[in-house]
Amino acid sequence: MKFINLLKVFGLGFTLITCSSSLEKPKSYAEISYWHRYQHFLPDDLRFRKYNLPTEEYFESQGYQVHLDRYPKKDAKCKILLIHGGGGNGRILGTLAIGLEHLGCEWLAPDLPGFGLTKIPSDKAFVSYQDWVLVLNDLIQKEKNPNQKIILFGLSIGGMLAYHTASENGEVDGLLATTLVDPRESDVRDAISSNWFFSRIGMPLNSFFSFATNRMYFPIKWFSKMEFITNDPNFSKVFSNDPYAGGSKVSLGFLNTFLNYKPKIEPETFRVCPVLLAHPSIDPWTPTHLSKRFFDKIPTTKEFVLLVGAGHFPYEEPGVSLLKESVTKFVSDLKIK
Repeated sequence: MKFINLLKVFGLGFTLITCSSSLEKPKSYAEISYWHRYQHFLPDDLRFRKYNLPTEEYFESQGYQVHLDRYPKKDAKCKILLIHGGGGNGRILGTLAIGLEHLGCEWLAPDLPGFGLTKIPSDKAFVSYQDWVLVLNDLIQKEKNPNQKIILFGLSIGGMLAYHTASENGEVDGLLATTLVDPRESDVRDAISSNWFFSRIGMPLNSFFSFATNRMYFPIKWFSKMEFITNDPNFSKVFSNDPYAGGSKVSLGFLNTFLNYKPKIEPETFRVCPVLLAHPSIDPWTPTHLSKRFFDKIPTTKEFVLLVGAGHFPYEEPGVSLLKESVTKFVSDLKIK
């Protein structure tokens, strides 16, 4: 009992230290310039220009003021939600909305709590992974239109988040993902974690002592292989140092709830919508076979495409062209007229 009380005191003290440096969020990406650094590494047709920047807005969900980049399209018959994972934000993923503008869809790219410009209430102890699912579900409910198809497009861990959200909502029309790795599986945890000790010992201990550790915040790059977010070390460094993306902090509570999250629908019975898994072929962070194992369990209409020559963030040729082609076909097959 004395040990547990001591651990509680340690946890409280450490929380005060780790939470004290939380970043004050600006209201708009126009007020910061860091996101411009990504442009240098991207092909021309994925770059932001003055004429293709999104509009910005906020919506309230689960107590958060959620920042949203919107790429409006008048009378669009489809709406695509871009979903980032850990170490990303909506503005980074917006490059895909630019590259796939020809689809004629409206695109939405939210910043999930803890990343980008989304505001977290001061009395929030920690952001749970369940909050991410519920925020996206709220956004779907807000944006639903009987004349539009709703499609979820998740990159990195955002792929599994898109799956979890589709399972929660039950009424989306399509699911696109670049990875589908189930963090409940030990070899998946080994792959996505920064090291074996954290995967096999650190996180189980964190789950056991969650009453004391949930509120502790640390840089996300301590826990994940951010160096593999691209296959260009210089580009990965831009991600890792971005205070609104890979340079953010996450709570141990978020990691605990993410690694142990149970979807509303398990893959063996998922029939909510068609699924496209477009997986990078050169992805040392989330190897193809781990995503394929989850994907193979899904009984709904589905397709697998290997993005040849592309890394975890797929911007290289020929993979990025294969991604565009497969997404275009997928959207067309949904019979959007």
